[in-house]
Formats: sequence, C-alpha cells, structure tokens
Amino acid sequence: MPKMKFAAGAAVLALAITPAALASGLTIKTTPTRVKSGAKVEMLIKGLKPGEKVKGRETAPFGQTQTIFPKFKANGQGAILVTITHAHVRGKHTWVFTGRTSHKTGKTAYYVH
Repeated sequence: MPKMKFAAGAAVLALAITPAALASGLTIKTTPTRVKSGAKVEMLIKGLKPGEKVKGRETAPFGQTQTIFPKFKANGQGAILVTITHAHVRGKHTWVFTGRTSHKTGKTAYYVH
C-alpha cells in the first residue's frame, strides 16, 4: 500500500508543476522550418503582455550570433509576428526571444538548406 500512495502523490505533484512550467515561457511557431537560402521565415510569438516588446538572439551555424530588437509591439492578445529575410548561412539557426518587461523566454529553430 505505501507504494501506491507514493505513486499517486507523485502524479498529483507532477500535474501541479506542469501548468506553472508551461505558463512561464513564450510559445513560438516558426513557418517554414526548412527554407532555401535567402527565403523569408516567420516566427509567431505568443505569451507576451499586451504592448510588450521583444528581444531576439540568433545563434547561426559556425558560431555567428546576432541580436535584434523588433520595432513592433505585441498586440492585445500578447502576440507578435517577426519576419526574418536574411537566412543565407546553411545549417541550423536557433532563436531565443525574451520579453523586454516580463522576461519570459522561448526558443525555436529552423534549417537553411
């Protein structure tokens, strides 16, 4: 019997932690995830405060990095669309976006072939 109580307690604890972990970050949807060199990539970032700005940090192949500060703010639902038009280096491009006031972060990646 003690093993069943422990398993049930662990399941309740896991369910209690999961929503807090999901609510703490940003949701980012990248389209397309595989692009040709020079094509546009759109990233829809959700989970921001209304009117919040973001900071984006890219890590490209071979150690190149760049930081962007999009001039647009999040809409009333807390979403912003960021378009990248200069994906020329082949390989995996990883982006980390951070809310400027909420400090929530989210990570996404796409591949240039």
